[in-house]
Amino acid sequence: MGDVTQAIKKRLSIGIIRRNEIIRLIESGVNTAYSIARAMNLDPGTVKHHLDWLEEKGLVKSTTKIEGGRAKRVFELAFPAEVLEKIMEVLDLVDVDMGEAEKRIVKLVIEVAEELESGDISFDEADKIFTTLLALKNIDLSEEVEEILTLANELHDEKWETVAVLKALAKLQREFRMEVVR
Repeated sequence: MGDVTQAIKKRLSIGIIRRNEIIRLIESGVNTAYSIARAMNLDPGTVKHHLDWLEEKGLVKSTTKIEGGRAKRVFELAFPAEVLEKIMEVLDLVDVDMGEAEKRIVKLVIEVAEELESGDISFDEADKIFTTLLALKNIDLSEEVEEILTLANELHDEKWETVAVLKALAKLQREFRMEVVR
């Protein structure tokens, strides 16, 4: 991860674990900051911080509901939990190490293409993964990675040619990045 310190790496990994746990709790119906904080035995402010981050990235949505005369924010997932967990590490890296985040995006693209080819996931599931990655559109990615994500977002057409081109493009980008590092 470049020159990122061990402390930041540890903090990122704790954040990923907590956000994944929050996603699972929301999926199971635990959907307010207070109820999530109780379930995780964390301070509600910490949970609110993670929920705000997840909402800012477009991974969860909130609505305000009135119960017993009190307003409360209720959260729901914008995408299935399995999809969110696949991209969470990439999203966490974007704010710290863009080069590493782009490497992980390319790796994820190759993995998803291979899972499609082997029948482990459907086009619909692959499309959800890349739709979720659209949260990165407000980030300055390299032209090459932007091109890969743009192509990946055409998987909803369910064309095997798109999968083949996507996989080849991602492998080329991965090899190029490895050459640059040497």
